Amino acid sequence: MHGFLTQAVFHSSDNNIYGQSDDGLSPGLTEIGLNLSYRPIDRLRIAAQGLFRRAGDVDPGSLRLDYGLVDLSLIEFESLRVGLRGGRVKIPYGLYNETRDVSFTHPGILLAQGIYFDRSRSLFMSVDGGAVYFDHTNEWGDLSYKLVFGLPQADNEIMTAVLGPFSQGELNSKPGFATQLNYEMMGGRYVFAVSYVDLELHYGPVQTDSINAGRLSFRPLVVSAQYNGEKFGLTGEYLYQWNRFSGFGQSFPDKASATESWYVESTYRFIPQLQGAIRYNVLYIDTHDKQGSRVGLLGVPDHVAYAKDWMVSMRWDVTPSWMLRAEYHRIEGTAWMPSADNPDPNSTQKYWDLYGLQLSYRF
Repeated sequence: MHGFLTQAVFHSSDNNIYGQSDDGLSPGLTEIGLNLSYRPIDRLRIAAQGLFRRAGDVDPGSLRLDYGLVDLSLIEFESLRVGLRGGRVKIPYGLYNETRDVSFTHPGILLAQGIYFDRSRSLFMSVDGGAVYFDHTNEWGDLSYKLVFGLPQADNEIMTAVLGPFSQGELNSKPGFATQLNYEMMGGRYVFAVSYVDLELHYGPVQTDSINAGRLSFRPLVVSAQYNGEKFGLTGEYLYQWNRFSGFGQSFPDKASATESWYVESTYRFIPQLQGAIRYNVLYIDTHDKQGSRVGLLGVPDHVAYAKDWMVSMRWDVTPSWMLRAEYHRIEGTAWMPSADNPDPNSTQKYWDLYGLQLSYRF
């Protein structure tokens, strides 16, 4: 049995994140998790995690099954393992997606939002279905492969982010898949990964909707690399995502576009209990409109099309169970900012500062 609790407080010079943070304090990010794991026989494991999450107006507070699965090892040797998983299974996506709720597993309060969007978090967290996995260890390193298939979790987070805060219908997910190839050298000192996800959603409107029944598809490709030294660490990830929207009618024309994002992050451990991090993250919602000139013609500010984010953070492991973290962002653009917290894009500001303080506990 394991568990964790995280509470974060935010303040921003302009715009809102996780509630009303603009010129105020927003205690809008709370995450509480409890997970259980049981192995009735050597090759069979049962595991589940319940999660309570509150994230401003994007998620006012909900209790959900984060994952719940049965894991069966079909082949198990000292250097080789092949197995199956069934149930609600985590999506392998980048370096941090499978553990993103556990704050101890990543350097900052906020992950690079150009790749790990909080506003579409549920869609890329898990699927109801199954997975095949393969792990092989030899003198050259550790190689692992995962193939996950099933129904993703579609909710109001992704609907608000893509179709706007005034969409009244319902999103239904269609069967999709995710796959990841991961290679580690020297006991995890060097890590390389390639991830690909293919998801599709169908929108069912209500009578008062201004948009018709339509279809959304997202196909992100993420390339990741990481170096973990004794004191110094360096991480970089690059995302290229194909998007397609169709069937929504004249108020939401059919569109095919590509999203691009990348970040570079460096960490340094001053002493075993104190670690600093610095990151630069770039996001373009549409690679053919990096400066926002096209969206500007639609009557919204050009800065909704991109975001450039400098982040500096400091982490203090007070004890093995308690962690305190402080973080500062200097941001140009609002591309990853939650629209649920900022329903009017014309009232947002292009340049803004974000401050965060987080307390985390685990057992």
